[in-house]
Amino acid sequence: MWKVPAVTVLSLFLFSGCYTMQSNTSPTEGTTLPEVIDRDAMHPISLYSTSFTGNRHTKTPSSSKNGDSHPPLPTRIIDLSALPDLDGSLPLLTGKRLLLIGETHTRLADHLNQLAIIQGLYHRGKDIAIGVEFFQQPFQAHLDDFIFGGLEHTDLLSRTEYYDRWGYDYRLYEPIMEFARERGIPLVALNVSSEIVKKVSTQGWDGAKKTLTPSELAQFPQTVDRRNKYYEQRLRKIFEQHPDVSKKDFQRFLDVQLLWDEGMAKSAAKYLVAHPDRTLVVLAGAGHLSYGDGIPSRVKRRTPVDAAIILPATGIELDSGISSSKTIPNIADLLLVAGEQELPPAGILGVTVETKPEGVQIASFTPKSPAEMAGMEQGDRLLKIGTRTIKTTSDVKVALWDKRPGEQISVAIYRSNWFSSGEKIRFKVKLGK
Repeated sequence: MWKVPAVTVLSLFLFSGCYTMQSNTSPTEGTTLPEVIDRDAMHPISLYSTSFTGNRHTKTPSSSKNGDSHPPLPTRIIDLSALPDLDGSLPLLTGKRLLLIGETHTRLADHLNQLAIIQGLYHRGKDIAIGVEFFQQPFQAHLDDFIFGGLEHTDLLSRTEYYDRWGYDYRLYEPIMEFARERGIPLVALNVSSEIVKKVSTQGWDGAKKTLTPSELAQFPQTVDRRNKYYEQRLRKIFEQHPDVSKKDFQRFLDVQLLWDEGMAKSAAKYLVAHPDRTLVVLAGAGHLSYGDGIPSRVKRRTPVDAAIILPATGIELDSGISSSKTIPNIADLLLVAGEQELPPAGILGVTVETKPEGVQIASFTPKSPAEMAGMEQGDRLLKIGTRTIKTTSDVKVALWDKRPGEQISVAIYRSNWFSSGEKIRFKVKLGK
């Protein structure tokens, strides 16, 4: 089990800048729980008088002696001595029916923090389910089989086409998946299928809708809310970072983002309605949750629900350049500030592969490649890695996902030559890193 990093949780009032914080920790079932900062512990420093209307800030600039206005300074001091730990603050979350916990997909610390919150809720007797962005809705039956039917991780990855449809290192998610399986916590596949995304990307919203299969139509959101201009403006800022973009291209980009957010919100709302006594914990990229106008508001449009948004502070960019009325408190209810953690090195063959009509072939070797040192050659066709038959490049990833440097595995290949029909050869390879 991974150790959860020390992390500070900011009850979000105002947040600005980059913080590096150390915190005291208290272990619970092998984890290190975060600490929490109370809003009352945050002391304002500003050249502006600040008034509050609901959850929004309005600022009245003060003037310098020469009459010039100063730019906004949304800065706050954090009193670290006042921080309780997450264990003491979880009651603030247990009253919510929908918890949305953001992530940077490749950041291990974010996933360990998600796990810590899930564990805290479970051990407080909450009846929870976990909604995940990283599995697509058509594969829900395989998630059920993983939790309740004994399906193993490797077969789950294969049956859900995980590496074709998501692709991130599964070891980032494995601790959460294993905890859910051990405790019988349901998993809910939130994401729409890649086939629908491709249709919307190439044909647009209305064009794609006309070509959907019945199974795709069941996933497709029948209603879409395009009224939120802040949402659109933030996406436009991201889109315009790419050169040679057109208005038509942006509309397709926006349609795909709406498809993801509306599609995942539809799936989450459907589960909440069908299970009125259960809390749903949604794990998704921070961009789908920030400011509440991605997945969160679209769930609430479908079913009234008391929700909280929890985001990692790393990588957060505030919308000060979009609208002065759309201010920092809207970004989330809690921000998590945690140190970096790294996955241990993965075991590797040291090959690059390519798909040919006859199968998956070795295209090249990395320096000091374990496979090359074992006797494999460029052009060899992979038949098996361990007990797994290799038909696609994703099969290679599935076969190796849980292997570590130094492990010895069997690799079967087919090698063609000019003088015969070729031969099958089996190698023993000690994996590198």
